[in-house]
Amino acid sequence: IKKELSSIDELKSLALKWDKEKDAMILLRSNAAKMLSKTDTHIPTFIGGCNHPIVLGAVKSFLSPEKNITGVTYYINKGTTLRMIKLFVPNMKSVLFIGEKGHPSSIIEQNETKELLLNTFNVEYKEIISDDLNYILKEVAKNKNKVSAIILGNQSLLIDNAKVITQAAQNTPVFAYSKGSIENGALAGYVADDVKLGRELAKSVYSVLFNHAKIKDTPIKVDKSPVFYVNKTTLDRLKIKLPNRLKNKVV
Repeated sequence: IKKELSSIDELKSLALKWDKEKDAMILLRSNAAKMLSKTDTHIPTFIGGCNHPIVLGAVKSFLSPEKNITGVTYYINKGTTLRMIKLFVPNMKSVLFIGEKGHPSSIIEQNETKELLLNTFNVEYKEIISDDLNYILKEVAKNKNKVSAIILGNQSLLIDNAKVITQAAQNTPVFAYSKGSIENGALAGYVADDVKLGRELAKSVYSVLFNHAKIKDTPIKVDKSPVFYVNKTTLDRLKIKLPNRLKNKVV
């Protein structure tokens, strides 16, 4: 077991080393899935804790993955979260998305959020894409009264600093694509269940290594019933009522 590595080059070197020494390997996070888009492996390679593996380039199909790669992804369709936000903010006219610059999952969330807001919800889209927390906080303070809601991407900079970002937003509700951000102060969001995905990943590993299933017959799994989280402290502070349609979904 290796903990988080310092660079993509170090990750690639380790993967190529394991490819010669191991019977299989498990690589976690979006950076690993993106690395596999340009790195061929010859042993079963399982991915997890990552965003959309097709967009990241790791595979071309969820149902019949290729290149010795399968696993799980925390990706869920962003329309699920946007429909939820609409219930909290019925007169939603403009949304500010915040993503961490340089993170491979940011561009996925950025593009899908933008496309859905503009073309499906007919809502104005604004964005802050930065790896500078101070800049993000200044932009949030500047734009908080110009938007109906704010969405935090699923990146560590935003998860770790959700509390101060939410404080900077004051009375503008901040939603999130990650459980960590909601625990740290964001109002609500739909999130894939890590425990469930962990079990599904273990099943895939067992199926391939012990039941000799082929990778192409082992689909990449998603959480088809993501968990709806609400931060009650933030809900009470904003004096927002939980929409009736969501009351039986809260965790």
